Amino acid sequence: MAPHDAADPPLEAMFKSYYNAVTAGNAMKPSSISQEKDVYAFSGADLLVDWAIENGMPVHGHTLVWHTQSPQWLNMNPDGTPLTRAQAKANLESFITTVAGHFSGRVHSWDVANEAFTDSVAEGVAWRDALRETPWYQAYANGADESSGEHPGDYLYDAFVCARLADPHAILYYLDFNEEYAGKREAMAGMTEEFNELWKTDARNTEPDRLLVEGLGLQAHYWTDEIKAANVEATIQRFIETGAVLSIAELDIPFGTYGTYLARTEAPTEDELAFQADLYRQLFEIFVKYADAIERVTIWGLADSLSWRGAGYPVLFDRYYDPKPTYFSVMGVVEDDTPPVTEPGEEPTPAPSEDAATPAPTATPPAEEPPEDASGFPGGLVAAIIAAAVLAVGLVVFFVRKKPKA
Repeated sequence: MAPHDAADPPLEAMFKSYYNAVTAGNAMKPSSISQEKDVYAFSGADLLVDWAIENGMPVHGHTLVWHTQSPQWLNMNPDGTPLTRAQAKANLESFITTVAGHFSGRVHSWDVANEAFTDSVAEGVAWRDALRETPWYQAYANGADESSGEHPGDYLYDAFVCARLADPHAILYYLDFNEEYAGKREAMAGMTEEFNELWKTDARNTEPDRLLVEGLGLQAHYWTDEIKAANVEATIQRFIETGAVLSIAELDIPFGTYGTYLARTEAPTEDELAFQADLYRQLFEIFVKYADAIERVTIWGLADSLSWRGAGYPVLFDRYYDPKPTYFSVMGVVEDDTPPVTEPGEEPTPAPSEDAATPAPTATPPAEEPPEDASGFPGGLVAAIIAAAVLAVGLVVFFVRKKPKA
């Protein structure tokens, strides 16, 4: 959501009708908050957060550490060369302490770090060897004492520790894309497990039963020509093993692939819309299956016209804000009162029996959840369509229904 959207009566009415959580598309990114060292501008983000709280909508903070949309002063000299490790660490701690501290008690969760791994990670590669050589990485390499075990990727652990100390109320997430592929999935899980083990013996840890990396976010930027629901389920299963809670953080499914969707000029046909809707159905059936471990499902874009991948018609509402077959398909799964949409020519997939046994998650979310904060965010999953606006206008979020146990 963008701050000015809250002042637009039609958009505000739409938010209140359909959604109940807010993620800022740009207003809480580093470059939107600080362009100069020790100079911070919170007005836009404050407007958004205050509006959300006034309307009973929790806020997810996005994002504290990223190689994009971040000011140069954090990790580079004016000439573009990397700062020293010590300088970058001091700036990282100062920035996160200031920003997370400013919003402490007002946000439910943070994407502490975003997209730290390379686009594609080969299977079997250790997580440290899969990191992007970002400005943060380069600065932390400049002066690292390898003989004592220092590594350029240490900035990630430092970021999580600093965020935990600055806002003990917030759930801390790591977020990335291409997470449905085995190599990237394992890198994210391996880092999470290692950081959480390290945190157990960290002298700064005052809550020994609480994880440091409490959440893993699946960006879920998929394609109609590539996504396989089985890969998404495998990722969810692996992430559950880490003990972290999960979020499907930026879900959209444009038509085509990365190399073709921008060239599209024609509107989707009815058959294409039905196929896209069935992909959403398949995914949401998986999300409901693992609802005990999934905190939220966020669809990244209020409408096709407002999506960053709008050329591919990727989300639930069309360019006139009317619901698409994808919307009814999703609601058919979440509410169990609308039949799923299937690809033309195919038989509908039977809904799972209430008595059918489904595999249980191999682990549970953190044993001790952070206390409820001023955002009013509930501790578990909520049965409702919820959302916020991002990327100039829109982000749609759903919380998967947690079914009552027999």
